Amino acid sequence: MNTETKGLTSSSRRFITKQPGKTIWILYAVISIIVRIPFWLLIFVPAALRQQPQWTYRQAITNKVVKAGTYFYFSMRVAPTLSLDPGKEKERFVILEPAPAKLYLGVLEDNIITPATIGGTWYPVPYRKGAAQERVILHFHGGAYALGSGRDEDTAYTAKLLIQYVGDKVFAPQYRLCSVPSGRFPAALQDAVTSYKYLLDLGIPSSSIVLSGDSAGGHLIVSLLRYISEYEPPLPAPSAALLWSAYLDLVPHYGSVESHHSYTTDFLSHPLMDWSREGFVPEFMHTTDPYISHPRHPFATKTPLWVGVSGGEVLEDENAEFVMNMKHVNENKVELYAEPHACHDILGFGNVTGFEAEAESMAGVARSFLDSIEN
Repeated sequence: MNTETKGLTSSSRRFITKQPGKTIWILYAVISIIVRIPFWLLIFVPAALRQQPQWTYRQAITNKVVKAGTYFYFSMRVAPTLSLDPGKEKERFVILEPAPAKLYLGVLEDNIITPATIGGTWYPVPYRKGAAQERVILHFHGGAYALGSGRDEDTAYTAKLLIQYVGDKVFAPQYRLCSVPSGRFPAALQDAVTSYKYLLDLGIPSSSIVLSGDSAGGHLIVSLLRYISEYEPPLPAPSAALLWSAYLDLVPHYGSVESHHSYTTDFLSHPLMDWSREGFVPEFMHTTDPYISHPRHPFATKTPLWVGVSGGEVLEDENAEFVMNMKHVNENKVELYAEPHACHDILGFGNVTGFEAEAESMAGVARSFLDSIEN
């Protein structure tokens, strides 16, 4: 049986997250991948035998390597450490203090998880107060709420595309992650409110701010829009929102990832998604809560939504369902675009998976959407 389709028991997971189990697991992973690479190199020479015949040789090989590697890595549940030290980002990394308490209402009020000081990275340079009006992209990185930092190591490629095709500057918050207990819901959403208020306090009008999010970041910006619509805090609606391969339903109701028809053409697997669900959803919240499962709970928003997905990813169905349901709400403006044949999150990982051209194509379509709503 293919290793990537097997689930790990709780005892097995405990074993591989500590030594010597972690070292044994890493050695097994390396050997397992190395042994299979020659087979992949040979079997994918004919285009007809690739995951999709339209794929290049590089795309077919990379898909297999990334899928296997991420399966093994995410199974270990190695929580990243988020630092408020500027690091190599230097003056581009800034510190954000929590906004006034009146902005954290209802679902954001929690006895344990409270608004916190976070960081964020500007691309290509920080916004300066009083500067000429620019389109600023508030981008929330992907990583299933368990990984990522918004820094160069995981967001530089994304920011480059966004600046080239969509906006003038990008601000990527380093929001709290659910890979540690202090990052469960509503931590990331509190940080989203903090980040949006930070941009407004710089003097950037809401008409110049575009929300953007890939994978779990897409879930987060929909949560922010839902929060603004539901609780009506003193925050204006942003001008637009761009979702890229959004992970919109953290507890999907259509079956397991492995049973999805696009599983063979995507690199997503259950270890990361299980980690996300178990760490993000508090015990007191139902798995069908609107802030967990966006497709099942449409809402009215003043912000136009552009939803981009790939035709070969397992999240395509939930994105299509979300768009369909949101369109049924009067006055919502929602547009769906599917990039044929690509896999998950090409905006975030197109340079790794070999889908650079497709990522640029998708970014160009997003730009056309923004131009259309401004005219």
